[in-house]
Amino acid sequence: MADSDQGDKTEDPTDKRRSEARQKGNVAKSVDVNAAAIMLVATGGLLFFGPGIAQGFAVMLQTYLSGPALLELDAAGVTQDMRQMFYHVSDFILPFLTLMFCAALLANLAQIGFLFTSEPLSLKWTRLNPISGFQKIFSVASLAKLGTSVAKIIVMASVASWFIYTNLPKLQILGNAETNVVMEMIGSTILELSFQLALAMLVIAILDYSFQKWKYEQDLKMTKQEIRDEMKNMDGDPQMRQRRKEAHRKLASAKEMGSVKDADVVITNPTHISIAIKYDPEKNEAPYIVAKGMGEIAMKIREIAREHNIPIIERKPLARALYKDVKVGHPIPVDLYEVFVEIMAYVYQVSGKKLPS
Repeated sequence: MADSDQGDKTEDPTDKRRSEARQKGNVAKSVDVNAAAIMLVATGGLLFFGPGIAQGFAVMLQTYLSGPALLELDAAGVTQDMRQMFYHVSDFILPFLTLMFCAALLANLAQIGFLFTSEPLSLKWTRLNPISGFQKIFSVASLAKLGTSVAKIIVMASVASWFIYTNLPKLQILGNAETNVVMEMIGSTILELSFQLALAMLVIAILDYSFQKWKYEQDLKMTKQEIRDEMKNMDGDPQMRQRRKEAHRKLASAKEMGSVKDADVVITNPTHISIAIKYDPEKNEAPYIVAKGMGEIAMKIREIAREHNIPIIERKPLARALYKDVKVGHPIPVDLYEVFVEIMAYVYQVSGKKLPS
């Protein structure tokens, strides 16, 4: 049983393990998702921007081809021509490139969200080890990756081949068609082929991402011993202990605040202590403390007491003694009964109630 606990990764990863893996750049990601997104968006973008891009290149070629046959080339002239060409091309190609950039960015965000880490870029000498490098090249994982890449190429080539085979009769008649008809047919054929290839790539991307996600979860799984070791380390972390202590304190404080409204009297040291006391002879033989606190908690106890018309009595020594010596839920000491009876007699006299016997 001990060997099984130490060797078999059967437990789901903890949040801490997931966070550490993410900080190291270890996330579930498929490059095929990016490729499929870019291909789909590029195909759709060509439907809208294609005519403008073609027209832009046509105008640019016409401008430069209609110039003089002989040119005097110099550094300043070439620089000026290249600058003008760049501005001209940017006018009609930049929106299309921006669209593909946004597609790649959104594909990454959809897979891993916002993540910035320099861990993958850090220099590790083990990566420069030629022996381990050769082992990685000829490992089972590398061979599987190569086989997957070849399979993708075969699928894409098959889709393209089938498309050309089915459209070959339509392409054969273009020899006798007019130039504008030929150009329109070629453009529509390229778009249709691109769309089918993009759909095929999308299917591949979905399958690859599903596999990468499954493999990522399997790699992150932990043994029972690893979980126990992690819990021990967390227990030894002073910050974690402080967080748990603070959480328990807040939970206990919230529970105590809910009990203040049932108290019979609140004893205060007027500066920073409040003690809420309940006396129910049918349930408890002695008065007991339902809530106590200092500072802000003391102020909150008094605020609740005022909201529910609970008497607030100032008794400095009594308040300090109760706060120091008696825990919430415990009865007050016997030696303080006489002082408490005097207080309750005053409370019931003011409120017009009878002191329980």
